[in-house]
Amino acid sequence: MSQKLANATALYLEGIRDGNVRAAVEAYTGARYTQHSTGVADGVEGFVEFMEGPGKAVIYKNVFKLIGQGDLIVSYSLVNVDGYDMARFDLFRVADGLIVEHWDNSEPVPDGPQPNTGKF
Repeated sequence: MSQKLANATALYLEGIRDGNVRAAVEAYTGARYTQHSTGVADGVEGFVEFMEGPGKAVIYKNVFKLIGQGDLIVSYSLVNVDGYDMARFDLFRVADGLIVEHWDNSEPVPDGPQPNTGKF
């Protein structure tokens, strides 16, 4: 696994799953970290405030796929947000091996059996 893929994985697994948010975001993001997620401010403090703020309960359950090409990484994962399983897509831009920009999208995993599309 390349360093940029390892850093993207570690940001979420070490930082969010294992509860080391500040240490992970400081280790795996660049000096300038731009966040394109609604409600999350840029930089280390914005990420930490969102993840550790009151009423937040985000658990990364599994990273299914990581794809890296050039300075971009895409991850597909399953997260639990406030008790609801969500299929998640993250896009990272990397510079010098560190994450410098992030976009994401999530949607609820429907109840019941799902077609084998790899999405859920």
